[in-house]
Amino acid sequence: MTNQTKPHILIVDDDQSVCKTLSAILNAEGYQTTTATTAQEAMEKTKTQFFNLALLDIKLPDMEGIQLLTQLQIATSETIKIMITGYPSLKNAIEALNFGADSYIMKPIDPADLLKTIKNKLETQKQTENMTKQKLAEWILSQARKTPQSNFQEYLEETANELTHFGLTKNQAKTYITLTAIGIASASEIAALSKIRREEVYRIIPELEKHGIITRQLKVPRKFSATKPETAIKILTKTKLKTIKEEIDKLKQKQAELISRLKTIELPIKEDNCTLEIITQEDNVTEKLTEMAENAKTQIDIMAPLENLRLVYTNRPKQLMQRILNSVKIRIITENRELDSITKKIMQFSQTNNNPIELKQIEKPPFSILIVDEKEAMWGEQAASEHTPVFWTNNPTQIAILKTSFENMWQKASTIA
Repeated sequence: MTNQTKPHILIVDDDQSVCKTLSAILNAEGYQTTTATTAQEAMEKTKTQFFNLALLDIKLPDMEGIQLLTQLQIATSETIKIMITGYPSLKNAIEALNFGADSYIMKPIDPADLLKTIKNKLETQKQTENMTKQKLAEWILSQARKTPQSNFQEYLEETANELTHFGLTKNQAKTYITLTAIGIASASEIAALSKIRREEVYRIIPELEKHGIITRQLKVPRKFSATKPETAIKILTKTKLKTIKEEIDKLKQKQAELISRLKTIELPIKEDNCTLEIITQEDNVTEKLTEMAENAKTQIDIMAPLENLRLVYTNRPKQLMQRILNSVKIRIITENRELDSITKKIMQFSQTNNNPIELKQIEKPPFSILIVDEKEAMWGEQAASEHTPVFWTNNPTQIAILKTSFENMWQKASTIA
């Protein structure tokens, strides 16, 4: 047998030596085994693992074996249950069978009889599963004839890929979609249609219950139903957004710490401080404009289209703009067109503060320039985009060239009446 097809058997006995002996016998025959010495331990293990068969001692320290049998019948009805007892009685045997046991074995256990019983029961289980798969396949085929979606596996694959964006794994998504298609189904039926191993379906179901997108049906055998798609997607979206917000909050917490840490490694600059920089990222351009505005003491010369003026004004801190308009001499050259409301507001504010902005217009500014105190300058093409580079310099020679260009344009520009 391969690992994928090995039947998995749960052995429940408070005597560890019995557990080890039975495990050795069954492992030698190619079965997988898991042991538990209490009823509670056995129930916990069935929550995340499917067992083809369970061997249950009738006397356990925390619960009668018959009680455990009853609970397993509700939790995992597809599992074959075989009761084992060292105290044989007709009453015990009848009681076990009445409560859903598939067979009854007495100690001391004859290995040959045990293996024969297990083999027969597992063959019957396999036949039942094959009949279930066949009926399910026939039902799917009948439904497929009624709908354009005739290839369920293709639909399942595509839709599962989409659902993974909402925080589910691929197999979790397939399990939910399959349950949505069937309506109410057992883990085995979900596994048969989705082609996910039944053991994996058993592990997935509790996770989907935690998400709130499937519910457990109060019936025997145990079955499940899917939350309506519109509700499920809302739940998953809300959870995903919460996760994203938590990630953003963590990044914000680390932001100040990382900035501070990076600043501690600044090295003294040995080369000439005069430089020319190329800035290609929009946020960096915005940051540089704010820095230049904060540095301004006496004069700012600007040549730019009205749209750029509006963006600069609206994107700078209000207190910074008020300080500049109150104390810095500003000359602006812009395009020859009617002023928008933002530019008019700037002009009116400067006039009331006895520091009027000088504004001139030309047909079309050939490029944009910002010169601050003749100490630093930024310039770039008029039709800027996220891929258009912007240049910054504090080199006196380059600033002098830009200043001359600005003055020439200032002479040619017309004053607004």
